[in-house]
Amino acid sequence: MSRKEIHHVQHNRRQNAQANNWASLGASYSLHTADPGVDGTANEASGGGYARQTTTWGAAAGGVVTGSQLVFTVNAGTYTHMCRWNGTTLLNILDTPDATVSPAGEVKVTPSYTYPASAD
Repeated sequence: MSRKEIHHVQHNRRQNAQANNWASLGASYSLHTADPGVDGTANEASGGGYARQTTTWGAAAGGVVTGSQLVFTVNAGTYTHMCRWNGTTLLNILDTPDATVSPAGEVKVTPSYTYPASAD
């Protein structure tokens, strides 16, 4: 293997390790009808069978880790944000494109994370 090929393999391993580490921090998600606020608890969806959902993360490849699809059962309305949790600890607030549901139904999301190639 050339030095360039070895460097590429090592770089890819680092990216995968970082993406897997990110995924290991938390896999639970909440859905919100507006800004969830700094602690992630404001405007969380409720009713209609809503419950927080947990993804199962796959192994990273090419610095990308993808989880299993989340299916939120919700009342009719517009959902604008998601939060990622580790138990009761807020990890990330995700501002997502609006999902409007009418009548009541499901919001389906497949989470993924890409470790930026320029990060190392």
